[in-house]
Parts: sequence; structure tokens; C-alpha cells
Amino acid sequence: MSDPVRDSTHDPVKVAVIGLGRMGGPIAGHLIDVGHEVRVFDISDDAVAALEARGAIAAATPAEAAIDAAVVSVVVFDDAQTREVLLGADGRPGVLDVLAPGAVVAVHTTVSIDTIRDLAATGAAAGVAVLDAGISGGEDGARAGTLLTMVGGADDAVARATPVLMAFSKDVIHAGGVGAGMSLKLARNATGYMMMAGVHEAMTLAASAGVDLALLRRTIDETGVLAQALSPFALGGPEPLAGDGPAGLREILEHVRELGEKDLDQALGLASDTGVDLPVARCTRASFARVMRLAD
Repeated sequence: MSDPVRDSTHDPVKVAVIGLGRMGGPIAGHLIDVGHEVRVFDISDDAVAALEARGAIAAATPAEAAIDAAVVSVVVFDDAQTREVLLGADGRPGVLDVLAPGAVVAVHTTVSIDTIRDLAATGAAAGVAVLDAGISGGEDGARAGTLLTMVGGADDAVARATPVLMAFSKDVIHAGGVGAGMSLKLARNATGYMMMAGVHEAMTLAASAGVDLALLRRTIDETGVLAQALSPFALGGPEPLAGDGPAGLREILEHVRELGEKDLDQALGLASDTGVDLPVARCTRASFARVMRLAD
């Protein structure tokens, strides 16, 4: 079976990639591999030279890279760099100054919702669609071409960009209007970091009680703890339950809340006995009725 990420049923187009770091470099490479004409810019001469060796065209500025491009991928560090790339600075033109109407800018950098909305409004005035196109999958996914790309923007602009995005993505999720893709990525990222914090506290608690951490890892792996973290999806969403819910759902939720609060109280009691602080566990105990959809 052929690899859908590598298949290209669309004609090659001119693409610019701004930022050739751990994510942008592989992204540009995949775009070259599927036949697009790729112009690149980065402050690292070595990064540019590596892509030139694979067939990319080097540009002296982001704006130069974007001339005549149908799609521009922006993979820089933060809001300030993204604004500078798109709007220009110190008298230099930005990407939005040179793109023709109908072009699409995909901002892969994780930026604030205000930034992406401001840039989208500026682009719209020139007939250019600026999409928030957050990417997830890390360096391994970038190298393999299996990133998950979460996009916010108008249907037609997302449709124009999707064949290009699929050169380095296993899937492109259109989350909604401008800002929805970044919101989806931020929520996804928050999930990971909160779970990391929870696991860190579990390690702290076990270690304080003299438990071998290898045994904690084994019990987590073998008892579905990480799958348990997804149970709120099965409960139907974050809003408080209306009435008793279907088939006595409230009774089930009350039972789970009682068990959870009891177990958290005992974990916090052990933490107190062993002299460690578990702030995530304390916040979880305080909000567990809300997690169970039983309180506002």
C-alpha cells in the first residue's frame, strides 16, 4: 500500500519555508521530496545550505522567499519573530507585503490567539489568508513526515493549503475559524503538561514513602492509568450534568466522585505524613466534583 503522506495528486506549487530549525528543516525537505518548488530562509547559513543541497532555492530575506509563493510555512520561535516575518521590520518588507491575493500563510509557530487574529486581519486586507496551523509530533514526526497539523481559517484557504501541508503531515485537522487551530493545539499541549505534572507528583509521593519508582512505572503501565485520564470524554463534556442524565448517570458520577475524593484525601494524607507537597493533587481534590460534572 502506498504512503498517503508521500503521494501527491496535486500539481506542484511554489512554497516558501521561513525557519529551518528542528521542525522547519524537515518540513522543507518533505516539500522538496514531493516536487514543490521550495524557497527557504533562515538566519543559519548551514541550515540553508543543507536545503540548497536538496534542491531548495535560498533567499536573503523572508519576503524574498515568499515572492510568487502560493503557500508560505512559518516555523520560527515566537510571536515577535512571527510578526517580524509577516509584517517586516526596520524598513524591510514582510511576507504579507509581497504575496499576491489568494496566497496562504500557514503559521506553524505556537503564538497567541491575539497575534494570529491580528495577522489574519492584516493579511485579509491584502487578499492573503493567514492560517494558524499548529503542528504536533515533535522532531521525530517532522523527520518522518507524520506531524498532526491543526488548522484554523476559512474553508477555501484551508483547502488550498492542505495538499501542501500533507507533504509533512499524517493528517490535517480543520478545527474551525481563525484561532481554532491554535486553540486546539494549546489545549492538547496543556493536557500533556498537566499529565506530566501529575506523574511527577505520583513519583514524589511514592519516593517519599520508600516505594521503588520502577514499580510505580510498572503499575501505571499495567493498570490503564493513562487511559483513565481520558474518561472525561466518555462523561460527555465539561459542562455540569443536567438533571440525572441518561440511565442514572448522576448516580454513577456520584459514586466515582466519592471514590476519587476518598483516594485523593488518602494520598494527600500520606503526603503530609512524609513531608511532601502535592499542589496538583490538592487542586484536583478541590475541583473533582467539577471534573465529574457534579458542580459548576
